[in-house]
Amino acid sequence: MLGLLLLVLAGRAGAEAPTPDSPPRALACLAKWYPVEPVKVDGAWHARLAGTTHPWDDGKTKSFEQKLESPDLEDMFSIPYTPGPIQPVVRENEDPGRIRFDALFHAAYGATQARVDVVDIDILGQTLKVNRKVAPAFERVAKRLDAEVEKAPSLRPYLKNLGGTFAWRKIANTHRQSAHSYGVSIDVNVKRSHYWEWAKPKAPVRWANQIPQAIVDAFEAEGFIWGGRWYHYDTMHFEYRPELLDSSCR
Repeated sequence: MLGLLLLVLAGRAGAEAPTPDSPPRALACLAKWYPVEPVKVDGAWHARLAGTTHPWDDGKTKSFEQKLESPDLEDMFSIPYTPGPIQPVVRENEDPGRIRFDALFHAAYGATQARVDVVDIDILGQTLKVNRKVAPAFERVAKRLDAEVEKAPSLRPYLKNLGGTFAWRKIANTHRQSAHSYGVSIDVNVKRSHYWEWAKPKAPVRWANQIPQAIVDAFEAEGFIWGGRWYHYDTMHFEYRPELLDSSCR
């Protein structure tokens, strides 16, 4: 964890401040991870994705719910994601990573079910379908998890019945596309997880978790965010979002 902190600090220290002729730091960073070309249109920064352009900042003041439903690219970075020791999330709507700009994921991974290119991978003896582009990251996580289970067999029950990788669908109770649609997410054992929608009573939201630190660390080390970092917690959920863990994007 000290190594991660030093990398984050080094990234901040080495990052140059943007100039009027350079794109915002987070927009420039997106181009490292996604098929994004920063361009200026009428003096304002945009992202070119699959031949279309989208404003980096649409200039609208939004509530959290409005950002979820109608985000611009900048909104994805409006709530910082912080890895490290697991802490209860008590600040309302602190959900880093739940805001997704669909056109970005369509351009990167496929805009329809038929266009998502999936391959089979093995994680702890279970065969799962994931996006071909993200398969190497999943495989690196699998190696880390193998090593952790070897050291601590008590972790294995959390990693049984893995699922929720490629499934073209909407997020429950919304009209928004799930990250699982793109084959970039995975759910660990549901029976050892907590999800705010399943809590009784559901309101007020009270964060809960039993996923061990070692599992979270293995995923975050390879660019996956964890739904246990959310106020609206979904502790089974891990999602490949390297831009939110890249210190140069901040």
